[in-house]
Formats: sequence, structure tokens, C-alpha cells
Amino acid sequence: MSHFYFVGQLIVLAVFYFLLVKDVLKKKIILTGTCAGLVVLAVQYFFDPGMFFKFNLLEITITSLLVVFFALLHLYDMLTEKKEYYYITIGIIIYLLASTILFLVGNLTIGLSENLKFLSWTLNAVLVLVNQLFVLYEWKKSFYKKTIS
Repeated sequence: MSHFYFVGQLIVLAVFYFLLVKDVLKKKIILTGTCAGLVVLAVQYFFDPGMFFKFNLLEITITSLLVVFFALLHLYDMLTEKKEYYYITIGIIIYLLASTILFLVGNLTIGLSENLKFLSWTLNAVLVLVNQLFVLYEWKKSFYKKTIS
């Protein structure tokens, strides 16, 4: 099921950032990056269908880092333009970079104690919570006042 999550996350957030950026070149970069990432994953699953039943670090790395790159493109745009979805973008960057590192290091923790493994998953859960707090703050800042009036 994690495969659907990571690929779905890539597609949804690529569409989100595609709609946010104004520059045609950046839109092409997002579209090309998304398609290239999906093609790489499709080729991997075509040549090794058994990967569909395993924890796929390549999939996590490609999908997460592409989304981080798209978020950084949007963050760069916000240097000179209106700060639209700023806190969501910051939350996504922090969460995806840190969780990608945790997933990549996760295979190294197999031989370690249960407490250390639990610590890495707890840290990931805290990062999810931090990301959700950024989303909540963005909603409060951008939409809460508009709903009341």
C-alpha cells in the first residue's frame, strides 16, 4: 500500500505546485520531472515485479525528492511574489527531507535494538505532526478569517 501513497503523494503535490507556479518553464520542469519519475518507477516495476511487494527505497527517494524540488521552486518564486501557501511549502520541505532520510537509514537500523528502531519511527510521527501544524497554521492565516466574515 505504501507504493500507492508515495506515487499518489507525488502526483497530488505535483499538480498542486503546477497550479501554483506562474512561470511556463517551471510548469514544464514540474511536468517533466513528474513524468520522468513515474517512468523510472514503472520501468523498475516492469523489470522487477517483485519490488511491488517490498519496501522500495528508490520509490521513496524519487517521489519525495521530486516533491521537495517542486516545493523549492515555489519557495524561490515567493522571494519576489506574494507568499502563497508559504507555511505548507515549508512544512512539506521539512517533513519530506527528514522522513526520506529516516526511511533511507531505516534499513540500517534492522540490526539495532528495538528501542532505537522505535525512536526513528517516533521521530517520523513527530515530523508528520509538525507538517500538519504547518498546514493548520496556513489554513488559519489564509482562510480562517475569510470563513468568519
